[in-house]
Amino acid sequence: MPLIKLNRIHKGGEIVINSDHILYIEVESKATTVHMNSNLLFSVEEPLDSIPIQVETIETARIKNANQQSGLT
Repeated sequence: MPLIKLNRIHKGGEIVINSDHILYIEVESKATTVHMNSNLLFSVEEPLDSIPIQVETIETARIKNANQQSGLT
């Protein structure tokens, strides 16, 4: 359940979301729209490809850190 930071288009500023609550992501012309639980929608500046990469990077780092702390590596 990584938290990722995205930049909102219409209201500006950053938003931090739990990636477990993302239902799907779509691209509409220049905007990327993140559809989430409870009918929440966010238009963000990030391209479609960068959002899954952020989630994967955070999850990989989390697993690597857990392995190191447990002495498995």
